[in-house]
Amino acid sequence: MRLSAEEYAALEAKAEAAGMTMTALLRDHFGKVRIRDRDTERRRVALLNRINANLNMMAKWVNTHKGAADTVTVLAHLVALEAEITRLLEAQEQA
Repeated sequence: MRLSAEEYAALEAKAEAAGMTMTALLRDHFGKVRIRDRDTERRRVALLNRINANLNMMAKWVNTHKGAADTVTVLAHLVALEAEITRLLEAQEQA
């Protein structure tokens, strides 16, 4: 693993503060690191961005057409968005 001089010094300081050698600190932490698949992460972020865009469009429509907004329909869409976001967060935790 390559580190800049600043990164090395920061890691060394953390190890010293923990009362460990740098090797012990790294060995301790390597087992706790989760490696994420970048392609999956990008797709998940893109999907969340689309959900966010839809939510913003709904909010704009509701604010523009306050008298015409069907509350039940808007709430149904919001509940569907919440369910999708929950599903994505659960999938992320399992990955």
